[in-house]
Amino acid sequence: MKYVILSLTESSKIDFSGCDGLSKADHIVFVYVKGKKALPAKVSSSLEDAKATVDYVEIGAATELWATVSYLIGFHAASKHEVIVVTSEKGKIPSRVAKDAKILTSFKSFGGTSSASSKKTTAKKTSTAKKTTAKKTTTAKKSTTTKKASTTKKTATKKTAAKKKDDGLDVGSILTSISKGDTKKLTKEFTNLANQIMKGKK
Repeated sequence: MKYVILSLTESSKIDFSGCDGLSKADHIVFVYVKGKKALPAKVSSSLEDAKATVDYVEIGAATELWATVSYLIGFHAASKHEVIVVTSEKGKIPSRVAKDAKILTSFKSFGGTSSASSKKTTAKKTSTAKKTTAKKTTTAKKSTTTKKASTTKKTATKKTAAKKKDDGLDVGSILTSISKGDTKKLTKEFTNLANQIMKGKK
């Protein structure tokens, strides 16, 4: 349980971004001078998303402010609460009391990032993840297409090679040998043909 103490008079100068990081069990305590309890519009707007309970402590005069803040620090520290004072006037809190509290200048120092910032971060991560997945899918498709094309070429090459092997008799070569009267080559061609026929019979 946190008790965040601050002066209502000084509140308009304080950065409240991050106050929505406090839980329902936490308290924001404004110390105000009697008759001057109205929250500045800027502060009121900043507290709209705050889950913490807002409390008020009235004092008789502005001169009582730091004595009252010191009392509140001591009281809540003795009650085992986490005490935080948000102020730009740290030097006005007695050192013997200040040691029992965290003295900060803004809420974002302890309240964490706002829920809106968290949502934006999550949205960016999701978007990046989707883009990465899309790229991987595209790459996979290209790779598959390349493999298919490569396989088709290899198959075609094998078929062509098979045809060349199965042709056996080169008729054109025999006709050329006859027309030229090359009996030696013609004899060789017929010998090859005879050998292939004999192999086929086996």
